[in-house]
Amino acid sequence: DRSEGGSKMETMKLGVGIGIMGEKKKRRGKAGGKITLLEEEDDDEDDEEGDVNNGKPSNIMTQQHKKDDFHNKQPKPRHVEEPPKISKRELEHSTETVKKDSKKHKSNNADQHDDKRKDYWLYRDIVVRIISKKLAKGEYYKRKAIVDKVIDKYEAEVEVLKSSHKAKDGGDILRIDQDDLETVVPKELGEKVRIVNGRYRGKKARVEKLDKQKYRAELRLVEEDRIVMLDYEDFSKIA
Repeated sequence: DRSEGGSKMETMKLGVGIGIMGEKKKRRGKAGGKITLLEEEDDDEDDEEGDVNNGKPSNIMTQQHKKDDFHNKQPKPRHVEEPPKISKRELEHSTETVKKDSKKHKSNNADQHDDKRKDYWLYRDIVVRIISKKLAKGEYYKRKAIVDKVIDKYEAEVEVLKSSHKAKDGGDILRIDQDDLETVVPKELGEKVRIVNGRYRGKKARVEKLDKQKYRAELRLVEEDRIVMLDYEDFSKIA
């Protein structure tokens, strides 16, 4: 009986010991699970920090880079060169020339259409007619004069001729703009003229024929012995 009782006591002690060990393992398992969860969260945070530290751009940085790329790709404004400055005087004459050309009779003659036309036409030693009614209150209106000097292409110093052979009203010296003057066409054939505009500008010629209806003349060039057709405004009598 004692031996049986002793064995029962040992069996009970072993059962109690096994039960205690089982509870400890369970507790450790529960504690171990909590530790495992914390470690996993720490690992996730470490992974996120690792991603940033490894140089991977965030959403904010990516958007900023896109904006920078967009601005960098925008075309730069081109430098626009300013047009050359034109003096008020030249601009006024250019405008007046365009108006005159639009009113002028159109011709198919090649002599009338070339790239050598100028907006100034004055020459020394040609006869001109004053057409300004404002100059000296019209005192010199329709009077003829000789160009003694050309000033800055568009003005001239002229000597007023006598109104008639018997009159003594000539000799006045005037400084006048070319807009207040016009060319003088000789009345007689064979007289010398100076071509003041166009392809033959500056050349001398003789009047061969006058067309008073079309305000044109047939001229023979002195140096080239060639016939050309020109408008009255493109030549003037030589003094």
